[in-house]
Amino acid sequence: MNKIPTPPLAGKRALVTGAARGIGAAIALKLAEDGADVAITYEKSARKADALVAEMRGMGRKAIAIQADAASQEAARAAVERNAAELGGLDILINNAGVLFAGDFSSQPLDEIDLQLNVNVRGVFLITQAALKHIPNGGRIISTGSNAGLAVPFAGIAVYAATKSALESFTRGLARELVRGTLPSILSGLAQSTPT
Repeated sequence: MNKIPTPPLAGKRALVTGAARGIGAAIALKLAEDGADVAITYEKSARKADALVAEMRGMGRKAIAIQADAASQEAARAAVERNAAELGGLDILINNAGVLFAGDFSSQPLDEIDLQLNVNVRGVFLITQAALKHIPNGGRIISTGSNAGLAVPFAGIAVYAATKSALESFTRGLARELVRGTLPSILSGLAQSTPT
C-alpha cells in the first residue's frame, strides 16, 4: 500500500499581502498547493480575492480574504489578528503588496511618491511588526523585492527603486535581529498588474 506523501507546508498558516492577483495570487496558490492554510489581503479587487479564496478552499485548505489598506497601521494589525484567529496562528508572512508609478521624478506628483513610500516601505514595516507577535521560531518572513532595488534598469522609476532598495536593507537588518528563521527578499522582474 502506497502512503500518500504529506504536503511540505501541511499545518502551516500563511498571510500574503496584496494577493488578489498577479504575483501575490500565484504565491498564495502555491502555498495552498503545498498544504498551507492561507489568508490574503487586497485593497480593491474583492471579486478576484473571493475567487482565489474559493480556489484554495477547493484544495481543502482554510482560506480567507481580508480587505486592507497596505499603508495603514490599524489595517495591518487587524489583518494579522484576523489571520491568527481564523487560521489558528501565523507561520509565514509574505510581504507582496507594492505599487509603482513610473515617470520623471522632477515632475512626479507628491501623492504618487507618498503612496510608493507608504505601501512599499512603511506598509512592510507595519505588517511585519504586527506579525512578529505571532510568528514562532522557525517561521518565515519573505518580502518580494525587485531587481530595481539593486540596479535601476531604466529611467522613470527612481522612487520605486529607492523603496525596493530600502526593503532589501530592512530585510538584511531584520535578519540580524531575529532567530526565528531566514528572511529572504525575493528578487522579481517587472510584472504588469493593477492594485489588488
